[in-house]
Parts: sequence; structure tokens; C-alpha cells
Amino acid sequence: MSSYIPVIGLEVHAELLTKSKVFCTCNAEFGGDPNSRCCPVCTGMPGTLPVINQTAVEYAVKAGFALGCDINKFSVFDRKNYFYPDLPKAYQISQLNLPLCINGVVTIEVDGKKKDIRVNRIHLEEDAGKLVHDDFNAVSLADYNRCGVPLIEIVTEPDISSAEEAKAFVEKVSLLLQYAGVCDCKMEQGSLRADVNVSIMKPEDKEFGTRTECKNLNSLKSIGRAIDFEIKRQSRLLDMGKKVIQETRRFNDNRGETTSMRTKEDAHDYRYFPEPDILQVNFTDEMLDEIKAKLPEMPHKRLARYTGEYGLSEVDAKILVNQKRVSDFFDESLKVYNNPKSVANFIIVELLRRVNLGEVSMDSLPFEADAFAKLVEMADTDKVSKNDAKKILREMISSGKSPEEIAKEKGMLIVNDMAKVAEVIDSVLKANETAAQQYRNGETKVFGFLMGQCSKQLKGACTPKIIKEELEKNLSESTAASDISEDSKSEEIVSAETQLNMTAYNDVNKYKPGTKKNIMQIGTDTLKKEFVLSDAVDNIGKDITLSCCVYKIRNMSEFSFIVVRTGRYLIQTIYSPENCKDSIDGLKEGYFVNITGTVTENEKGYNGIELVLKNISLISSPAEEYPLHVPNKRLGCTLDINLNNRSVALRNAYERAIFKLQEGVCNGFREFMLKENFTEIHTPKIVAQGAEGGSNIFHLEYFDKPAFLNQSPQFYKQTAVAFFDRVFEIGPVYRAEKHATSRHINEYIGLDFEMGYIDSMYDVMAMETAMLKYVMDYIRENYANEIEILEAEVPVINEIPCVTLLEAKEILGNKGSGNKLDLEPEDEVSICEYAKEEFDSDFIFVTHFPSSKPPFYAMDSKEDPRLAYKFDLLFRGLEITSGGQRIHDYDEQVTKMKAQGLNPDDFKYYLEAHKYGLPPHGGLGIGLERLVMKIINAQNIRTCSMFPRDINRLLP
Repeated sequence: MSSYIPVIGLEVHAELLTKSKVFCTCNAEFGGDPNSRCCPVCTGMPGTLPVINQTAVEYAVKAGFALGCDINKFSVFDRKNYFYPDLPKAYQISQLNLPLCINGVVTIEVDGKKKDIRVNRIHLEEDAGKLVHDDFNAVSLADYNRCGVPLIEIVTEPDISSAEEAKAFVEKVSLLLQYAGVCDCKMEQGSLRADVNVSIMKPEDKEFGTRTECKNLNSLKSIGRAIDFEIKRQSRLLDMGKKVIQETRRFNDNRGETTSMRTKEDAHDYRYFPEPDILQVNFTDEMLDEIKAKLPEMPHKRLARYTGEYGLSEVDAKILVNQKRVSDFFDESLKVYNNPKSVANFIIVELLRRVNLGEVSMDSLPFEADAFAKLVEMADTDKVSKNDAKKILREMISSGKSPEEIAKEKGMLIVNDMAKVAEVIDSVLKANETAAQQYRNGETKVFGFLMGQCSKQLKGACTPKIIKEELEKNLSESTAASDISEDSKSEEIVSAETQLNMTAYNDVNKYKPGTKKNIMQIGTDTLKKEFVLSDAVDNIGKDITLSCCVYKIRNMSEFSFIVVRTGRYLIQTIYSPENCKDSIDGLKEGYFVNITGTVTENEKGYNGIELVLKNISLISSPAEEYPLHVPNKRLGCTLDINLNNRSVALRNAYERAIFKLQEGVCNGFREFMLKENFTEIHTPKIVAQGAEGGSNIFHLEYFDKPAFLNQSPQFYKQTAVAFFDRVFEIGPVYRAEKHATSRHINEYIGLDFEMGYIDSMYDVMAMETAMLKYVMDYIRENYANEIEILEAEVPVINEIPCVTLLEAKEILGNKGSGNKLDLEPEDEVSICEYAKEEFDSDFIFVTHFPSSKPPFYAMDSKEDPRLAYKFDLLFRGLEITSGGQRIHDYDEQVTKMKAQGLNPDDFKYYLEAHKYGLPPHGGLGIGLERLVMKIINAQNIRTCSMFPRDINRLLP
């Protein structure tokens, strides 16, 4: 592709935060019941006259000052004429030749480089209404609440050269308008949106290329992707010797492409003429000075104050300043607790983390800045521990209670009772003399254990810092009494830490490839075996050898218990110098060893067996000790700590058992499918279009072409039904949902199947019921070890109750969410409680959802076309399955695509399967992690994903 220079200009539309509309007194606030905030003036009734809103004019001028504009002292309004149902007057009152503001400059920064973007003009106009499309009843409705809301349009010069610069400009304008107090800039609500003009030119060209305009982009992501696509599209056209047509284009967020709306020849002739019913706007210098004086402290001044006066780093200061609500919250907090660095750190590290996880938003905090400041002060002054302060913050978010109240309720207040500290430390050291002596002998790893014992008994009585100091002091005094100096103690500690006196592993029976004609030959006669439980159970009284990892060590006076783990099992072994000739000096948890021992029966041992060690040799040792307590029954740390240390966390028996159970579910699913004559298939994950539609799809670039990560194998499953009749797949599924809830992840494993020659969707539901019954029986039989470790409740399935969505809503009654078209999470919990109470079932099917909602391939009900043959399966309060009967008729599928606003041409290859014929068919997709989550009663789906991906996590 040739080298071109992008030339980009923006038109940013911002709704002003006035209480009333621009030409009438109607409420301008977002929301409200449809058409509850309109009057004869804003709906254009005959005989009405507009009256200019003085505050709207003032806000537009404030925006001009914020963006470095000159203000026209004389300004007029014009009529912009066009017809559309959301514009009842058939014209929009705007400004053409004499706008309020001109010649502004906004400085942006991209990749550390600053650039000035010129603002050509800012003019004031009225917003249009909006159309609401009710597909269920096949009507379009007009809501005029937004009609007449004051709007400014910020028009730049073509100074922008990339998508990143365009996004930076919109971000900067958004920030400036928020600080000026004239717009809330909520793009998701439409109060800030942009039109993008894009052209390209060769470096040697003197004139700009032909531009195209992309309308109504309402997110930074859409702005960037639309620009990038247009640059590539126009470049390809010019490279092929074609011309770029001046036109208006629409951005398809699902496909990541722009499509033509109208060309220049088809464009509206707006027939501007002066607005006769509104007088011109005149300003004096005094009036403009008064408006400018009302501007609050702007971002650049606030940034200078934070870095200069408060000494914050530029990085931290920018994080605060770049969100006005956060910056205001910071300033309010300092009025109560004037410790800028500490307050800033707690906001950035703790509060914003909770915001980013979706637990709360800055606009809906259930507490004020003074309560937050008090919490930070309590942590700084050791009235609560730093860890407890984090817990208190989460409780404040949940309940809105004050930090003092929460600390008292939870017993988190620290009083620093030194007498009690001395008493408890003395008691702990007496009760753990062996550990205390080990520390004095240089085994410093036991300090954490002693510290933990003291902390448990002293919770609330003292800070961890004082406990640590007093414990170290006590132990040091005891050591000094033995005439060991600090220097010699350090030398002993180093010696104890590094001492390792173990036999190195050497497999005398290791596999050695043979040769033939002087060429090495790899055969199949000698394969490395993995330990299975029967190797021990079937050899009671005999010796067995295995390689394993040391899981836990418990030293007694004359022997040691060493628990080892294999790929699936824990095995208790007994070491004593009498029976084992090898030393275990220096052996630690996490060391990989080879052991030989005699199998004995022991009811108290894992799986009823125990090994009396005869040999133990070292295979490899770690460079560092575990950061987690791996041998514990449960790790006992937060989920974030678990996931941040995933390679260690998964060595815990409980954590590992989760994924062995997942293996069991997959094995059972696959075995059942094969028994029922399904063919296993493997489908592409990089695709040209999404299977489900909507915006929850990951976009990527595929050799300069837009592509996506597949939302499901749906298209390929349906295609394969034509030649395999029945297919299934176990594979990854991707959803770009910006949720950070306990039930959503962005990459999960789907258990999918599709079956042909069905009579109705109930054939699919019956197949799923039988499959789930088979899987549950399978894991009970083959994964009893994991079920016991996880204390999993594996459901018993005979029949599964089934209700329609309408019946479910009737069952819920007043307990329901009120959403008539779907089930909300609380509805799913309630309807599952009903299934359990009435039918003793952990599962319930819900069928017949509205046909107007995705997916477009769901067959409409023959009894009521407003409904579709779609179903969900709920399990213990959570949807785990979506499925239904698919459309197999070509014309029917094309018709439904069009009804849902899709272009059949975009689905050419998918429709080929329909064109050449498909049998009646249906299928489903199950979320593996959700299914396992409910079997083990986990509280967060990330627990059931080995390396989860969500909106906040891309590592490890």
C-alpha cells in the first residue's frame, strides 16, 4: 500500500447542562418518560414562538473561552431546513455565518508529543428528538424529550493526522467542557458525539484529497476505528486507480466498517436562511469579562497545583486531573485530611480500582469525600491496618456506612495495648517452642508462622508493625542470651537458608533411543508413566517409585511427614533416618523429587494409603519460596492475589481440582456426544463477521482487513449440519462485554452442539437434559477425588422443568425485575428458587423469548411470530445455556436479517448453506466455566478459569 497522509477534521456535538431547553422552558435533563418533557414550542406547533435561553448562550461562550476561542460580539441564528421524523418543525434553529465563537486552539498530547488543533468555530443550535424502534410490535415511535435541548457544535480545522490524535482531541475537549461546567460529556447517553471528516493525500500533493464524512460516532473506540478503516479504504481505492467519492458514511460497529449513506449529489440542500423569530445576540466587553470570570480552575492549572504545591508525581496528578469528578473528590477530601500524597494514593490504587472493576461509579458513590478522607487518616494513623482499610472501603461502597462505624462493627480498631502484646507473644513462643528454637537456630522462615499466631490473637489490639518489632525483639533477646552476636546470627541464617544435603536424582533406567544404520530411532516400547492411584492401592506392602513435588512437610521429633503431590493426587509419606538412607536436610515445599517407598494402609492418610520412604532424591529446586500458602486446604487470599500469582496458586490441591473437574465435564460431554453419533469439529476463531451481532465483539486487523474473534461457532455448526447431521465442538468463545462482574469473563470455553432433522426445539432440550445427566453421572464415577476436595454438590438429573418467558414473569410476579423482554440476574435466581421448591430441580428451562432480539438465526414461533423458538437453561440461579431451533429456509432467514437491520450481503457465505439446503435443525452453547462454577458453588467465575481474561486482566 502506498504512503498517504491522512487529513482529518472533526465536528463535535455537545449538549449543554442547562435546566431548560434552548428556545422554551421544558426540562432539558436526560431521561424521563417518553414525550414527558416537551411542549408546543419544541414540537413545532403552529403559532408558537421560540425565546432564546440566556444561560445556553452563556454556556456556549464559556465553552469558547475554555477552548481558547475569540467571541463574536455580534451573532445571529439561522434555519437549517430538512425533513426527518425526529425534527417536528422540519427545520433546525442553528448558526451559519456568524457563530458565537471562532478561532480557538486545543493542545493535545499523543505519545509524548504536543500538537495544537485549531478550532474553526463553535455554534449554538437545538438538538433533535430520537426514534425508538419497537421491533416486538413492528412500530417506530418518536420521543421528543431531547428535541430542543441546547447543543454546541465544535468544528475543527483539518489539522488532525491520525485516529489517535482525533481521540485525544475529543478526550481533551470532553475534559475542558466538564471543567467549564457546561456539559457532562456522557457519550453513552449521547450528550457528546462526533462526526469525522477523512481524506488522504500524497506527500507531494498540494491539495487535500476528496473527503468522506462518518456521522454520529458516540465512543472514542468508534471514532478511532472509523478513521482507521476510512484511511485504509481510501488508500486501497487510490492504489487501484479508483476515485474516492465525496459522501456521508455510516460506521457499522459490529463489522468495523463504514458503509455509504448518501453521496454529494444525494446530500440535503439545507436552504439556510436567517431565523426571523430570534433577535441577534450582542455582547459588550464587560459582559464577556463577566462570563470569563465564571470559569472555574481549568485542568492545566489544577495539574500545576497538584505537582507544584502538593508534590504529586506528574503521572498521579494526570490520573486525578483527567477525570473531573475524581479531581473534585480529591480536593474535597483534602479539606478534611490534608495529606495530598496519601489521599491521592488511596484514590488511585484503591478507589479507582473498585470503579474499574465495576463495583461502583464516581457519580454514584454512597459516601462523601469527608468519609473517605477519614478512612485514609485512620489508616495513616494506625487506627486500622492498611489491609483492613481496603476492606472498610469495600464495605463503605456496599453499605454507605462511615469508616468508624464499620471498623467498630468488624472489630478492626487498633488500640495498641502493649501489655497484651507482651503477654500474647510470650504465650505464643511458649506454645511453639520448637518453632522459636528453629528461628534462633537461623531458620527464619518460621518467623511468618510465629507472626501469624501472634496476629490472630492480637487482632485489633496492636498494629502489625509493633507486633513484628516486639516479636523480633523478644526472639533477639533470647538469642543474645545464648551469646550469639547479630553478625554470627546472620551468618547462621544464610547457612541455614542455603544448606541442602540431598541425593541428586539419576534415573538409571532412563529411555535411550536405539539406532538403525547409525541413525537414531525413536520407538514406542518405553514411555514415561504418570502415577495413578491404582499404582499404590494395588500394591499394598510393596515398593513403588514415583516422581512428585513436595507439598507439605511436618517435622516431628524422630520422623517427618512429607506430603507429596502428583498431577492429580496427594500422598502422605513418612521419612525416618532408620528407613531411608537419603538425607532430607534443606528439603522444602515446592521441591521436585523422586521417591521410593513401601505402600501401607492408613485410614487417616490421603486416599487411605501411606508410603514409608526408602529413597528420596532431588530432581529440581525452586529459586524462591512460594508467595502463597500452597499446602492450605484453601489458599485464603483474595482472588486478585490468587490470579496475580497463578502459577503458584494452581499448585494448591483445591485450585487444581477445579480444573480436573472441568476436564471431567469435557470428557463426559465428548463421550456422550460420540455415543449419540455426533461428529466433533474444530472451527475458525478469526472470522469476517460476528455470529451474534451487537457490539460485544473483539475487533482485530487481519492483513489490513477488519476481522473479529468469534463469538461462537454458530455459522460453522449450522453449515456442518448439512453434511454431518450432528456436530459438536469444545473450544474458546470471545465476548467483548465491558462487565467486571462475578459472572462475566471475556474468553471462556463453549460446549456447543448442533443437530439436524429435529421436529422442534424440544428435541434439542431433551438432548441437553440427557447429556447433562450423563456428564453428572460421569464425574461422580470418575472424579470422586476432586468432588471430595471441592466439596462439590453434583446435581441429580431426571427431568428438568420448563416454562415460557411469559410464565416465568407470572411466577415472579412483584418479585420480578420488570424487564418484559428478558430475565435479569435477580430474576434468574428467583425462578431457580421456584424450580427447587416446586420440583426439587437445580435446573429450569425458560423458552420463547422475543423474536426481535438477537440472534437473527432463531426461528420465529409459528404460534406467535413476536416470539422465537429460543431457550435458556438456568442452573442454581445462573444462565448456563442459550439455544433454540434455527431458521433453515433461505428466504425466511434473509427476511429476518432485514427485519433486524442486517444486510444479507454481509453474510454471503453463511447464507450459502441455506441457499443449497439445510435440514430442520437446532443447537445450543454451554459456558463451561459457569457450569463448573455452580457445581462447586464458587462465588466468582474467574475462579473457574485457569487464566481468566476480563476487562481488567490480560496477564498472566
